[in-house]
Amino acid sequence: MISSLQLSGFTGFGEATFNFSPGINVFIGKNGTGKTHILKCIAASLSANNDFLKSDSQAKDRFEGLIADKLKGFFKPEQLGRLVKRQQGRNSASVRIIKNHMQLAYSFASNSKTSVKLETSTLNQEIKSLYIPPREMFSSYEGFLSLIVNREVSFDDTYVMLAKALDMPILRGPRLSELRDLIEPLESELNIKVIKENGRFYIESNSGKMEAHLEAEGLRKLASIMYLILNGELTRNSVLFWDEPESNLNPALIRTVAAFIKLLAQKGVQIFIGSHDYLLTHLLSLYAEYRNITTSPDMKFFSLSKSDETIQLEEGDTLVELENNSILDEYAAYYDLQQQFQNIVGQ
Repeated sequence: MISSLQLSGFTGFGEATFNFSPGINVFIGKNGTGKTHILKCIAASLSANNDFLKSDSQAKDRFEGLIADKLKGFFKPEQLGRLVKRQQGRNSASVRIIKNHMQLAYSFASNSKTSVKLETSTLNQEIKSLYIPPREMFSSYEGFLSLIVNREVSFDDTYVMLAKALDMPILRGPRLSELRDLIEPLESELNIKVIKENGRFYIESNSGKMEAHLEAEGLRKLASIMYLILNGELTRNSVLFWDEPESNLNPALIRTVAAFIKLLAQKGVQIFIGSHDYLLTHLLSLYAEYRNITTSPDMKFFSLSKSDETIQLEEGDTLVELENNSILDEYAAYYDLQQQFQNIVGQ
């Protein structure tokens, strides 16, 4: 699993080191504090490393080109140098990803268009990973795949890679049986099954079989993850990046999602989450706080905030250990406003 990330001058970060849990890692913070950037940085780097290990060419410049292509594909900057923290003069950004004793490190300058300098490369094994962006791809992947082949689209590579992952068929035999226990809790809670016929997804319930695009978006997101488990794209010893799991979900499903995330981590999936949701983040923190009775996996919580245009980092094993909690701050502000209104009415 990914043990740490070191950033210097990357997007809004000055110098930042993240020490990750092998289980669940939760990032909170206001918009623009870098939650998605962290997820995309690691995911793009792992994808480049995997492609390089499978490449016919093991030349250094080949690896550098793959890293540059992945960063541009995931972030969609006009040029690579736009990912360097904005400061006067020429500057550079560096990224270092550590997995136990192995690491991948590279850097690039603010005037770089497509070039990356590889500093260290000892990450000599593929790390299977999957990125789930906020917008669901379950109902539109069929037309989306043909579109990206023939047209240039504005979607970043997180959507492209997710569509390709959904295109893979369901596993057969013993491997499928091994993965069944991962989705059984979701199937039971939601009372649905996922079916793919003639390149189109359907969701089957007691009411019958319904085309995926006719179901609620929140349900489609959960159904897509169920399918990605069944086709082996999300499995044990893999890494899941899930940006805003709460997006378009009814609050009644948040508890189900939190329990599912916990189960995935217990089964050996390392998980990175960026979230704005009070209930999801605090449920996970509650699991972590009462690990003795919840049998929860290891967790880490990271709070991101801006100070003088530089992103500041705070981390803890539970949300209680964090001084800065932007989600809790907004709820406190709501309570203060409610009290203010009640005082005015009572006068």
